[in-house]
Amino acid sequence: MTHAMMGAALGLAFTLALILVNPAVAELLNHGGRAAALVFVGTMVTTFAIGAALTGVVLILNEDKES
Repeated sequence: MTHAMMGAALGLAFTLALILVNPAVAELLNHGGRAAALVFVGTMVTTFAIGAALTGVVLILNEDKES
């Protein structure tokens, strides 16, 4: 669970950085409206959270095998 939360926070930070650094993404979100921005942020946060959770599971399982 903690890995998923860390991934969600990282995904949110990455999404904010991407919007601030890349003017093309900001322009697309401007034209798409509020719904497009929510879908974009939600997709990025979910992707990072799932990736971090799966990585955490692999690391925890690997740690158990070593001991």
